[in-house]
Amino acid sequence: MNRRNYYRVLHVQPDAPPEVVRAAYRALMARHHPDQGGDHEQAVLLNEAWAVLGHATRRAEYDARRERAGQRQRAGAEARREAAADKSPPPPQASADQCAFCGQANTVGAVVCARCTAPLTRPTRPASHRASSGTGERRTLPRVSRADWGTVRVHWTSEPLDIRLRNLSVGGVSFYTGAPMAVGARVRVMAAAFDAVVEVVHCNRRASVFVVQGAFVTVGFPSRGQSR
Repeated sequence: MNRRNYYRVLHVQPDAPPEVVRAAYRALMARHHPDQGGDHEQAVLLNEAWAVLGHATRRAEYDARRERAGQRQRAGAEARREAAADKSPPPPQASADQCAFCGQANTVGAVVCARCTAPLTRPTRPASHRASSGTGERRTLPRVSRADWGTVRVHWTSEPLDIRLRNLSVGGVSFYTGAPMAVGARVRVMAAAFDAVVEVVHCNRRASVFVVQGAFVTVGFPSRGQSR
């Protein structure tokens, strides 16, 4: 099959009506006719395109061939994409014992990270806690006073920053700090009652300090001798 696109030769769209095709052919031929100093090869190509697109039956057959060729090209491209996807390496899967703070892979069953010592235990809420009242849930947690202090690390290699605790709940902790924290960032909060990796959910400025609310990602309660 001739691979020339006759619609491009005549500078018309595939859905152009016959009168538009005819007008385009005449205008281009007037410019490229050899008798007018035009290019002979271009004139031959224009006549070739007009012989097909200027005849209703031949144009319909030409359009059908173009459509079949386009379908084969699309099918081939899809097959190549699928083949490429099959050869792509699977995305890395996070280990169940991968540290949520520093990313270190730890041995199965480890309680704290071997590199940064952050807790590895995911927070859980037993059924008895879900069924109990908020007061009952609070009694299962260590008491936290607003006078209690702790530290936060924004990176496992960074120096700790002093914080003052505000509230401790089953799902997370809030505290006051002198530095803003990016929402979505994971930080490590350490206090006498607990040690946790938290994801920052809110950070609002209040006077000269920032109030940070974080959700537990992993947490341990050293003072109770167990992790939650």
